Amino acid sequence: MKVIKRDGHMVEWCPEKVETAIERANTEVEEEEQASSVQIKNIIKYIEKLGKKRILVEDIQDIIEQQLMDRKKFELAKKYMIYRYTRALVRK
Repeated sequence: MKVIKRDGHMVEWCPEKVETAIERANTEVEEEEQASSVQIKNIIKYIEKLGKKRILVEDIQDIIEQQLMDRKKFELAKKYMIYRYTRALVRK
């Protein structure tokens, strides 16, 4: 699967980046709000099972947020969204 970056170029799908992003957000919430390694792996599997040849990086991030909320990790999803927002501000 190819990931279309914000600047338009394509890179290979790297599940480790999703894992790293969620683990970083995990450090910002209480332990009971954290996503387990199994939950993180299941989110990655969900993205991969979509079977897309190409996907926008923003779509991956939206899916991660939705998957976290589906798993009742609302505080974690909020921290992830805030991180996305602040990164977008930095890019501008």
